[in-house]
Amino acid sequence: MDQLKKNKPVSAVGLDIGSYSVKCVELTHTGETVQLHRASILPAKDPESLKTILKLIFDPSHTTPSRVRIAVSGPSLLVRRITLPTMTVGELKSAIRFEAESHLPFPVDDCVLDFQILGQEPDKKTMHVMLVAVKRDTVAARLELLASLNIHPEIVDADIFCLLNAFEMLGDSGSERAYGLLNIGHRMSSFAILHDRVPFFVREIPFGGAQITQALAEIRQIPEPDADALKHERSAEILDDLRAATQKGFEPLAEQIEHSIDYYENEVGEDLKHLWMSGGAALSYGASEVLSAELEKEVTIWDNIKKIESFENVDQKFLAQHSAELNVAFGMILRGAGQRK
Repeated sequence: MDQLKKNKPVSAVGLDIGSYSVKCVELTHTGETVQLHRASILPAKDPESLKTILKLIFDPSHTTPSRVRIAVSGPSLLVRRITLPTMTVGELKSAIRFEAESHLPFPVDDCVLDFQILGQEPDKKTMHVMLVAVKRDTVAARLELLASLNIHPEIVDADIFCLLNAFEMLGDSGSERAYGLLNIGHRMSSFAILHDRVPFFVREIPFGGAQITQALAEIRQIPEPDADALKHERSAEILDDLRAATQKGFEPLAEQIEHSIDYYENEVGEDLKHLWMSGGAALSYGASEVLSAELEKEVTIWDNIKKIESFENVDQKFLAQHSAELNVAFGMILRGAGQRK
């Protein structure tokens, strides 16, 4: 996670492969300047459609970028803040597999590990470390699929850290010392609490937009594919049902977030007042209002495009409607652009 030289242009494609769609962006950034060359979101709900979509995105008739970056998420990914005796980076590299064993729900030999030292408490001779572990077969399967299409990613990151990268460069927390970042996907959501711009708490939560679709299907007594279509159409006569579905669908997600916020507030003795939200399901009808009421916190979608220069070929209407879904892909490319990474 070395900081990139500010004057060195970085141009790459960020490929966010979710359980519902594929998000692809191509950015160039030099210091504080971020330029968007292309952005797309295409549905891909099964392995075969995913292959088709990836072939379309990387059509040989177009210029294929040499730098592609991807992220992983889901139940095979674990991100945990742990406390260890103070040691050097070299010592931690040697000890991390042993230290990780007691924190992982799966065998450490089956995992790819990484870490970041967050800070030290000299009086206690301890330090706080962010441990990241992902199952090796998950990464291998994703890389094998991409290699079959002649796509060879230069970086594999965790989606929650991509989200943090994007907010560091494109967001604005103002003077807030502590805030939450929430990215709500179709089946998984990522949540982080930052304190003094350093991640204090990070987790993956197995709830998202799929629960809203299920709730709407129950309310309307229709199959889930029909409910999914209605959810996106938003015809005037079903808005009340859509809000009710958002309310019901977000209940388990809000409960998990509330537990995380309670943990932070009890540990630090400081209130968390604001959550910045993004992701496809963050655009669900009434999402901000529902989560604000459930959590008794301010929850808003953050504007991630006001600091981006867009090229003429980028559809501005599409960007205005869907930019909140692109933060993980943005953050893949903005890795190292801010002061934190």
